[in-house]
Amino acid sequence: MRRDGVTLFLEHSITGSTVRRALKVALVVGPLLTLINQAQNIVALEFGFRFFLPMALTFCVPYMVSTYSSAMTELSNARVAAQAPRAGAGQAPRRR
Repeated sequence: MRRDGVTLFLEHSITGSTVRRALKVALVVGPLLTLINQAQNIVALEFGFRFFLPMALTFCVPYMVSTYSSAMTELSNARVAAQAPRAGAGQAPRRR
């Protein structure tokens, strides 16, 4: 059964290493972006729905960007590996 690009992308995006990496990025970048975007509310100690909803979305952006880049890299690496000639299939293995 042949899998399409979307299915492969989704498979790569939910692997443990991709999720862990994306969470780490979101936990570092999210607070920085929140501080930049919500500084006036933080200084004024005005916390409410208008603070927490944008803050939650601010954490989602770096998570999604990291997930996208990791999954696309894995897809690209898988395609390159699938196209690479195999040693023993009429060719001598390369020496390093």
